Amino acid sequence: MGVVAEKFTVKKKVRRKFRIALVYPNVYKVAISNLGFRILYHLLNLYERAYCERFTSESGRSLETGSSISEFNLIMFTYQYEPDLFEIVRWVVRQNLSNRMKIVGGPCVYNPFPLKGLTDYVYVGEAEASIIDFINEVIDEVGEDVLTTLKGVLDLENMKYSGKGFPEPLDTFLPSLQASSKLSVFGDALLVDVSRGCRWSCKFCFGRYVYSPYRERSIEQLTQVIEEGLKAGRYESLVLISADLNSYSRLNELIEYLNELQKRSYKFKVVAPSLRIDNLNEELIEFLVESGEKTITLAPESSEDLRYMIGKKFTDEDLLKACTIFKRYGVKKIKLYFMFGLPGETMQDLESIIGLVREIMKMGFLVRVSANPFVPKPHTPFEDEEFGDVKELKERLRFLKKELKDALSTDGIRQAFLQSIIARGDEEIGKLVVECVKSGEPPTITQLKRNAERLGIDLKEYAKHGSEAKPWKRLRTHYL
Repeated sequence: MGVVAEKFTVKKKVRRKFRIALVYPNVYKVAISNLGFRILYHLLNLYERAYCERFTSESGRSLETGSSISEFNLIMFTYQYEPDLFEIVRWVVRQNLSNRMKIVGGPCVYNPFPLKGLTDYVYVGEAEASIIDFINEVIDEVGEDVLTTLKGVLDLENMKYSGKGFPEPLDTFLPSLQASSKLSVFGDALLVDVSRGCRWSCKFCFGRYVYSPYRERSIEQLTQVIEEGLKAGRYESLVLISADLNSYSRLNELIEYLNELQKRSYKFKVVAPSLRIDNLNEELIEFLVESGEKTITLAPESSEDLRYMIGKKFTDEDLLKACTIFKRYGVKKIKLYFMFGLPGETMQDLESIIGLVREIMKMGFLVRVSANPFVPKPHTPFEDEEFGDVKELKERLRFLKKELKDALSTDGIRQAFLQSIIARGDEEIGKLVVECVKSGEPPTITQLKRNAERLGIDLKEYAKHGSEAKPWKRLRTHYL
């Protein structure tokens, strides 16, 4: 990876600093688009005793000083997406990090067992709760008994743990001047999380359970951070991150403030990555379009019947009425997210999805559809549901492609299969990933099956039902 043009990269003198390698095990574009990665980077660098530098899957050396990862005192991985486990293992195996102190955090550690033997600690929860205390204790070389008294810190070998770490209230550190790049999926943007958690209870949704309880940032903190960031940083866009922005209790005040800020400063685009139909705010839609955002992203998930079954209680008619509102305010493009392979799904449900998409297209929108297989996730009401048969999933995807043609995009069956075996996996799956990485081959389903057979692992069963022991349930029952 070449030199990246960034703003607000942190530069410190390395001498006498406790050096932290913050690794995002995916490409730079994904890493720089993640608010949690930005917050952690700037938070750790506020600490005088430490210097945190970043790595991605494309950077063999740190982005800040070009240092080798072997020069760092502590390796921190952020683990957002199950297939990133392969990249974490690549770093550990190829950089010979087995004996280096490591901690892994992010939503995927809510089932930490595939990481067993790969890391000393995992951080369950949101890092602001105690990560600076953790770093301080590591520098002072206290014992593991002290470290595991900190909320969120789990000793994976001995299963010592004091519970999930999360800040409450939410008005914790939120940098106004964030490392940013035009290579981000949002472009050059200031990212702010308006809230964390979700008031809704969709049965399939992992995020609802990872980021609970629902909390909001104060309007006072948001306006201060946004004003400082946009005035000094001159970001092109402001991204308002929330599981349901419409539920923010002071949304109208926030919109009013942003309107006023644009009048007295400069024109910046405001982006809301995803909105809910069953709680729509027309003032927000009008403001987003006026700021230059002409794309709305929605997640109907499935047919109307299955949508109600999984906990999203709005009808196709509700969605079409919302699209009428979008049209009135000048929205040009609509992105729709769907799943297939849900429990109880029939071809009639897929036909219903096609019909709904075509109705929206008839309204004159440019419509783009993302469709991926349903993957059961731990700690959700659907954690014991089956992952679909691969052959049947391929047939359903072919049907969707045939009907939607170029409007459809997908991550594919392979990615869903990897998610499924890891999301509900255990230590055996971790060993399988290590073997696959050591072989040097890309993790195809064929390669996985070959290595699994050699290790005596029934990969089809892991994909369909997860680990028979379901170890994450033990973690939830006794610790969360």
